[in-house]
Amino acid sequence: MDTSREEGAHRIRLQGSLGLRDARRVHELLKDAVGAFNAVEIDVEEVNDIDISIIQLIASARKSAERHERTVTLSGSSAGAFAAALRRAGLVGGDGTSRSADEAFWAGRPPAVGKAS
Repeated sequence: MDTSREEGAHRIRLQGSLGLRDARRVHELLKDAVGAFNAVEIDVEEVNDIDISIIQLIASARKSAERHERTVTLSGSSAGAFAAALRRAGLVGGDGTSRSADEAFWAGRPPAVGKAS
C-alpha cells in the first residue's frame, strides 16, 4: 500500500492480498485521505485477493466523503481479483455491468445519466 498525489487527487494504491489483518492500516489510510483531500482515488489494479472487510472500508470511506462533499473514486476495479470479489459480494452484476450509481462506483465507471442508485 502506498499513497501519492496525481492530477489533483490523492491516490491510494492497494496491492497484493488484503485481509482482516490489513483492515486497521487501510482504515487509517482512507480516513486520513478523506479527511484531508477533496478527491481520493483508490487504485485496486494490483490487488490479488481481498477480504470483504476491506471492501466495507472502501464503502464507508465513500459515504464519509459524500457527507463532506468530497469524492472517492476507484481505478483498476473492472477486472481481476477485485472485480471477482465484487461479483461474489453482489456489489456488481454477474457480468460486471452497472445497474445503479453504486454499482458504477464499484466498477470504476461514472453512473449512467438518468439512472438512480
